[in-house]
Amino acid sequence: MEEDRSSKFSPSKLDVYKNCARRYQYRYVDKISRRRKTPETVVGVAVHAAFEELYGLVSGGKVPALAEVQAFYERALGEEWDETVQLKDARFTREDWTKVGRDCVELYYGAHAPFSEDRTVAVEKRVGFPLEVEGREYRIEGFVDRLSLAPDGAFEIHDYKTAKSLPNQEHADADWQLALYELAVRREWPDTKEVRLKWHYVRHGKILTSVRDAAARERLLADVAKTIAAIKHDHEFAPNETALCDWCEYRDLCPVFAHPLKVAALPAEERKRDDGVKLVDALAEVEAKRRKVKDELKTLDLEKKDLDDRIAAFAEAAGVTTVAGGAADATVAIKDEVHLPTKTHEPERHEALERDARKTPELWSEVARLDGHALVEGVRARRWAGALFAAAESLLERYGRREPSRAVRLKKRRAADEE
Repeated sequence: MEEDRSSKFSPSKLDVYKNCARRYQYRYVDKISRRRKTPETVVGVAVHAAFEELYGLVSGGKVPALAEVQAFYERALGEEWDETVQLKDARFTREDWTKVGRDCVELYYGAHAPFSEDRTVAVEKRVGFPLEVEGREYRIEGFVDRLSLAPDGAFEIHDYKTAKSLPNQEHADADWQLALYELAVRREWPDTKEVRLKWHYVRHGKILTSVRDAAARERLLADVAKTIAAIKHDHEFAPNETALCDWCEYRDLCPVFAHPLKVAALPAEERKRDDGVKLVDALAEVEAKRRKVKDELKTLDLEKKDLDDRIAAFAEAAGVTTVAGGAADATVAIKDEVHLPTKTHEPERHEALERDARKTPELWSEVARLDGHALVEGVRARRWAGALFAAAESLLERYGRREPSRAVRLKKRRAADEE
């Protein structure tokens, strides 16, 4: 059983777990070090490096010309860009991506020169604070792109984004990276009154600003503590398939993608001989036959229902309960059936029924049913504490039967996976 032994967490590290626990395991538990270089990441690193040099000079009293900052960018890009950079779209060359970064630098420079709107306190500053979770102390740490003091005395935490997408204000207000840095800033400077979080989307020339109140900061701490607790209790690190998988550096190890990638790399004839491929192809044939049979059964069921209704009507009109056929008889039993509302189909009426049934405890004890799924999930997620958790766990130990469960389904392969 794998387990996380981390004592330090950064916002990005916590985000990895939230997005995919299996990727977290590969990177932070198994410590498989891989860095996937893409044009987006390389350009982002180079733009950050240029801004770091820019504000380093500004802090020393010198404002470099735009050409100098562009030179900072291109030097950093040259150091970062190598043969491992993966160009997913052949229509965009290295020169095209170089221009993307140059445009970002030019747009930002034009909007903020001569850079006197605030006073830079630090660039690429490491910040952090301790956080106790379940009786153990952990360290939350990260690097602030730039920390500044505004003319009104407020601290401003700046983050530079070179992404193509531009999120909305709601996204900024929910982001917890800079909000965690704010907690560290407030700890380092206890007399801080206001902190503004500022995301510079330099590809668009837009700034999103968010200010968190005390209640929001408390909720953030609670969310982080909950996430760390989940990591510490996780021994499965289940993969979570999302659009982010296309950018994951561990696809060849991931149980979701490892075999499809292996098969896709085989020559066509060898691919057909792969045991997994043969099994899935056989399953696809069986599923196709099952769908055909299901369609036939639906047709037969409709025919049967029509005949049932007509025979019942005949029997009722004739005043009989048995209708003779050539080789068999059809008996007809007509009775009223009671159907109660269910949680699935009539949740409101089902809830009202349950509420009224509870008014008579003796009746409720006879008709109520234990929700076994809720019991299992509650113990797995440690939803309860103390004696209540012990009681729930005891029920599972005494009455639970552990059996392996396997579910197999067909999934249409995406074009991206074929590539």
